[in-house]
Amino acid sequence: MPKEKRNYNIFSNWKFIYTELFHFDKKIIAFQGAEVILQVVFRLVLVLLPAFVIHLLELKVPIENMATSILLAFVGFGLISSLATWFVNRNRGQYVEFRGGSMMSKLTNKVSYLDYVQLENEDTQKLMGNAINAVGSNNDGLEGIIHKTTKLATAILSLGCFSLFMANLSIWIVALLIMVSVIQVYSYKLASKYVLKNVSVKAEYEVTKNYFKRQVYDVNSGKDIRIYQLKNWLTHAYQRANQKYQKIVAKEKLHYFANDLICLILQLARDGSCYYYFIQLLKNGMGVAEFVLYMGIIAAFSTYFNEITVQLMGFERDQISLDFYRDFINMKTIFNHGEGEKLDQNKSTYAIEFSKVSFSYPGNEDGEIQQKILDEVSFTINEGEKLALVGTNGAGKSTIVKLLCGFYVPDSGQIRINGVDLKEMDLDDYYRYLAVVFQESFVYSFTLTENISCQSLEDSDGKRVQHALMDSGLWDKIKSLPKKELTYLNKNIDQEGIQLSGGEMQKLMLARALYKKCKLLILDEPTAALDALAESEMYEKYEQVISGKSALFISHRLASTKFCHKIIYLEQGKVIERGTHEELMSLQGQYATMFEVQSKYYKEDKENEYEIIS
Repeated sequence: MPKEKRNYNIFSNWKFIYTELFHFDKKIIAFQGAEVILQVVFRLVLVLLPAFVIHLLELKVPIENMATSILLAFVGFGLISSLATWFVNRNRGQYVEFRGGSMMSKLTNKVSYLDYVQLENEDTQKLMGNAINAVGSNNDGLEGIIHKTTKLATAILSLGCFSLFMANLSIWIVALLIMVSVIQVYSYKLASKYVLKNVSVKAEYEVTKNYFKRQVYDVNSGKDIRIYQLKNWLTHAYQRANQKYQKIVAKEKLHYFANDLICLILQLARDGSCYYYFIQLLKNGMGVAEFVLYMGIIAAFSTYFNEITVQLMGFERDQISLDFYRDFINMKTIFNHGEGEKLDQNKSTYAIEFSKVSFSYPGNEDGEIQQKILDEVSFTINEGEKLALVGTNGAGKSTIVKLLCGFYVPDSGQIRINGVDLKEMDLDDYYRYLAVVFQESFVYSFTLTENISCQSLEDSDGKRVQHALMDSGLWDKIKSLPKKELTYLNKNIDQEGIQLSGGEMQKLMLARALYKKCKLLILDEPTAALDALAESEMYEKYEQVISGKSALFISHRLASTKFCHKIIYLEQGKVIERGTHEELMSLQGQYATMFEVQSKYYKEDKENEYEIIS
C-alpha cells in the first residue's frame, strides 16, 4: 500500500531535521554551533600546546616564567575542555528530548491517525518498523544525523585550520594528504555499499526477532507457551532469524576489514613519507618546536579526515533510516479527517444504509484475486432501530462492522450515514458519536475511570462515569472497592489493580459506550466468550440501556435477535433471509433452524441454574 519510497537527499534531510529542531527550541542550533567552535579550539590547542612548551625550552625562558606560562596554558586548556564537555552533555540531553519526545510523538500520532486498512497492511507495518528504528537510537537515524553534523563540521573546520598551517610550509604536503584521504574515502564507500544494500533485509530480520521477543515477554502468551511447551519452537525460530541476521553482519564486517587493511597501508605510506620529509627538514635546521607542531598536524590531519570519511558514510545509513521515517509521516489517509461532510449534531441517532455493498480483502503480492467476502449486501437501519446480523462463522458479519467503522472502503456500492456517503464524511466527526464493543475487549492498565472515559482523569466527568457504571450493571462491584472507580485495572502500574471476569469486562465495555453518549452502537460478538445464559442476560442489559439509539448486533448465536426490530441472516457474504424474529421463525428457513438448535442450550442452562439454586 505505501507508495515507492521517495529518494530524499542529504540536504533535504538536513533541512527537515533543522526545521524541526528550530520549532522545538530556537536556541538549540546556536548551542550546537558553540559546541563546534569550542571543539575546534580544543583540537587546535591540543596540537599547539606541546610545541608551545618545547618553544619555551628552546628560548631558555627562566624556570619561574616557564612554569607560570605552562600553568596558565594548561588552565586555559582545562577551561576550554570543561566548557566543550559541558556543551556536549547539554546538547546530547536536548537531542534525546527532541528525538524521544517531539519526533517520537509525531510518529505515535501518525500511527493513531492512519486509517485502519493502512495500518493493517504488511508494507505499512514494515515501513512503520523502520520509522520507529529511525527515532529509536541515540547514535543512528535522526539523532545520528545531528551528532554526525556536529562531528563533520568540527572535523572540516579543524582540517581547514591545520591546512593553513601546513600550506605555509608546503602545499605539496597538503595535496598528498588530501589525495591519500580521498582514496580512503572511496575505499570506505565501496565497503559500505554492501551495508547500504542490506539495510532493508536486516530491518526485516529485526522485525522478526522483535516479534518473537514480544511473544516470549507477553504475559498473555505465557500460558500457551507453558501448557503447549512452545519454548523450544520459539527459541529455534528466533535463532534462525538471528542466524540470518548475523550472516549479513559478518559479511559487513568482512567488507570493512578489507577497507581497514587498505586504509592502513595507505596511511602508513602517507605518514611515512611525511615523517621522512620533516626529519630531513629537522636535519637542515628546522626548530624542534616547529617539528613537533607539524608532526602533530600530520597526525591530526589523518585522524580528522578519517572522521570525515566515517561521518559521511554514516550519513548514508542514517539518511536511509530517516527516509523511512519521513515516508511514514507523509503517508496520506484514505478517508477524510477534519474535512468532508459532517453529520447533523441535532439528530439524536443515526440512520444507516448499505446499498449493494461488495468487498474483498486485498490480494497478495502476486496479484491473486481474493474471494468476495460481501456480495451486493443491502440493508437499512432506520433511526432508533435495532438490527441483528446473524449467520455462521465466515458469513461476513465482522467485515460489515469494519466497513461501517470506516476501516475499509467497499469495492462497490455505498454506505450512507443519514444519507451521506461514508467515503465523503469527516471520519473524526463520525467517530464522536459512534461506539463499538468488539469481541476482544481492549483495556489499558489505567484506572476504571480512564478506561471508561478514554481520557485523562483531569478531563473525565466523574458523575458520568458513575452513571455509566450503574447503567451497565457494574457499579455494585466497583462501589465496594476502596478506590471505587479510581481503581486500576491489572497490576502493570498499580499492584493493587484488579482483574475483571469476562462478564464484568463486557459490562465495562458497555459503560464505555454509554459514557460516550453514542448515537450508533455496534456490538460485534461481544459475548462470544460468555456462556449462553450470561450472554442472554448481557443482551437484556443492552436492550434496557440503549433505548432510542440505533444499534447493530452481530452474533452467530441468537440471544440478541428477539428484541431487535429486524434480523438479517447472512451466508457466504449474501443476505439469505430478512425480517422480524416472528417472520423468520414462520418462514422455517435457516434462521429458524439455527434458533431451534441453539434455544435448547439456553433452556438447559436455565434448568441447570434452577437446580443449583434449589
